[in-house]
Amino acid sequence: MKPVPDKASETVSKSDVPHLFSPEAKPFEAPPHRPREPNPVERRPMTEQSLTIHHVTPHFYPEVGGVEDSLRHFGAWLVQGGHRVIVHTSSLAASGETLAARGAIEGIEIQRYPPISNRGYFRTWFRPDLSGARLIHLHGYAVRTNDRVVRATSHVPIVFSLHHGVRMPHVGRRVRVLRKFYDRFVGVPTLRRVDRILVTSSGDVPWLTRRGIPDAKVRVVPSPLPDAAYVPGDASWGRDRVGGPFILYLGRLHEEKGVDDLLEAFSRLPPDARLVFAGPDGGRLSALRSRARDLGVASRVTFLGTVSEDEKRSLLASCVCLALPSLFEAQGLVAIESWAQGRPIVATRVGALAEMISHGETGLLVPYHDIHALADSLDRMWTHPEVGNEMGAKGKRVAESFRIGKIAPRLLQIYEDLAAH
Repeated sequence: MKPVPDKASETVSKSDVPHLFSPEAKPFEAPPHRPREPNPVERRPMTEQSLTIHHVTPHFYPEVGGVEDSLRHFGAWLVQGGHRVIVHTSSLAASGETLAARGAIEGIEIQRYPPISNRGYFRTWFRPDLSGARLIHLHGYAVRTNDRVVRATSHVPIVFSLHHGVRMPHVGRRVRVLRKFYDRFVGVPTLRRVDRILVTSSGDVPWLTRRGIPDAKVRVVPSPLPDAAYVPGDASWGRDRVGGPFILYLGRLHEEKGVDDLLEAFSRLPPDARLVFAGPDGGRLSALRSRARDLGVASRVTFLGTVSEDEKRSLLASCVCLALPSLFEAQGLVAIESWAQGRPIVATRVGALAEMISHGETGLLVPYHDIHALADSLDRMWTHPEVGNEMGAKGKRVAESFRIGKIAPRLLQIYEDLAAH
């Protein structure tokens, strides 16, 4: 079944649009409130004004991550508003499992395609069927599929979300040379062809400006949180399960997330400290378990694996602080989730984290790969919980500006402006 086109015009106006810039200690048990699978959302009937938006992204539900979660939050909000959202994505899960060709989540339609090439996140390549599409939204810079879609599409408005950002550091001379080549001959030409470029923070804008991308084409639209993320978690539940206060890492267990540095830093904390890793294995779980044993802290480190949304909120609400020692974060949605639960953050001074977190006010910032500084900041949170509580309260006020109802209308306005021309 091919996508049903919406009512958008086949021509795209290049007129300007108003700017939107803005700022295994104990066994793991289920919380007393059983996690619920997402229910079908209530949606308004589609009308002549309703849009059909075709999204293209390397991975989507049931995969989890910043891009996947952001798209799901936006998509569910649009569906509730009477719009149709179709996500085109790869059928190959990170686990190697082949997912069904068709699916749905919260009213979002999912169409999955077998990858022609699967050599990592950015080099996942598949051929989405976009015939009949009148409005396309691509997700991820340096994603091969998106470059090909742009070159194969004409007379259709295209919105392009950078997500991971264009400032992501690259380790190794060969990678830097290849990225420079890609930017010049593929990536930037792709961006010049699209109609709107979305970034999650203003830090990406100068990079685009230096490469001749007009400001009129760029919009800052942060990733939002659904209202459910602000519902207070059970602050006592996590500590009861783990056996006391703990520092929390929430995300993929991947090298680029700084999980190895976190474990090393944790080993320097007082002997009563505890660390919880919650999230899917990104290739480092076995090594982390082994290293925890070598460091003599295995009895104080808990690996929970993937957790539900209810479990996530309860873990955040009950942690001493969230540790986010990443190599790079285009926004770091989990940081906002932590603030929404009133908890402070210890993070690396990279990407959007450096712009979003006020050092000493809503969290603590440390240089990337500085284990000594990371350990000192974690120790400060651990030994002075009153400091963390104050920072978390301030962060909670900041998190209010990221509610879906405040962010999503900006995206809808962009869609409507493009569809009207």
